[in-house]
Amino acid sequence: MLYHPNFYNYAFYNKNIFDGYLAWKDTFKVLDDDSSKILDLSCHNFAPTYFSIDEKKIYDFVGLSKLQTNIGNPKNVIEFLKVIKEAMVLKKDLNGIFIISVPGLRPFKTNYIRSIYDKMFTDQEKKKFEFVTLDYDTPFSLSVKTLSIFYNNSKVHLNTHPKERHGRAQTYALSCGLPIVGFSNLTYLVEDKFRKEPYYFISENLEKMSKKLIEAIEYVDRDYDKSKHEILGKNFRSKNSYELLKNKLIDKFGLDNKNWCFIDDWDIRLAKHHLGYQSKNSYNQKITEFLSRLNSLEKDKFINEDWDDQKFIEKKGYFFKKMRFFNYQLAFNLEKLIIRFKNLARSLINIFK
Repeated sequence: MLYHPNFYNYAFYNKNIFDGYLAWKDTFKVLDDDSSKILDLSCHNFAPTYFSIDEKKIYDFVGLSKLQTNIGNPKNVIEFLKVIKEAMVLKKDLNGIFIISVPGLRPFKTNYIRSIYDKMFTDQEKKKFEFVTLDYDTPFSLSVKTLSIFYNNSKVHLNTHPKERHGRAQTYALSCGLPIVGFSNLTYLVEDKFRKEPYYFISENLEKMSKKLIEAIEYVDRDYDKSKHEILGKNFRSKNSYELLKNKLIDKFGLDNKNWCFIDDWDIRLAKHHLGYQSKNSYNQKITEFLSRLNSLEKDKFINEDWDDQKFIEKKGYFFKKMRFFNYQLAFNLEKLIIRFKNLARSLINIFK
């Protein structure tokens, strides 16, 4: 059984629970086990086969984000819009697409962020720059298969997030051979030798990012070397990573080469959380319940974790399910309230400095 942390952890204690770790050695340390069991693979290495290097391009750039008003956005989304507005001055024929999911009450938050877009861009500019705001089925409003259409048909991936390091948005971009424009924090997804142009066009600040965006687009138009991006891209594609993982498991644990079956959705499946409430990004089972379940699992009756998770909640009954949802919402809203108080406190401190 392998453990996928899905976050940075430099002081993990295994306590003899897991056999190995689907994690990277530079973001994960286990203190009571052999570090050779860290397989240097994670959900980011399993971008589905839909993503590939396509020479046909429709968009100059593609962006992908989520409106998160509780943790600093919509500031980041608005900054993205400003970068594009400034870039359109530098490149008159610039065209691209920015796709965001909008959680919250419909249609109020969607109307709010779209009103900013409407004021910032003229009708002619909107024909060149499409701002797609999706307020359903969050956090994954579009399937990965649909997203791949936009990535495959774009020249560059623009990501203005100032702190994110290992987002799947840039995993998809690298799988398609797209140069990434953004801050230096994004480069931690790759080895040192790739943390530079033409893989990453790094901006020192937001004011210079529009210029970097144009530089990246011009590189693709004039000097693009597919072979260079293929070397990096294959590290993040599932068709390469499945074989690599299989060989590592066979070598490390003495397994045979029979009956291996990989489903091409590990980019999402591996990163799902055990919140105790089912969504597109979580399971009904909390982590403690899941681990207890594994101890009594009949392997010949196990189909997949989604089926097993559904059977788990069906056995618990309707009232249990509703209480789980209530408790989850209560904890989630409490966390949001704490974050808002912290943001307010920081604002007051800055005012009286």
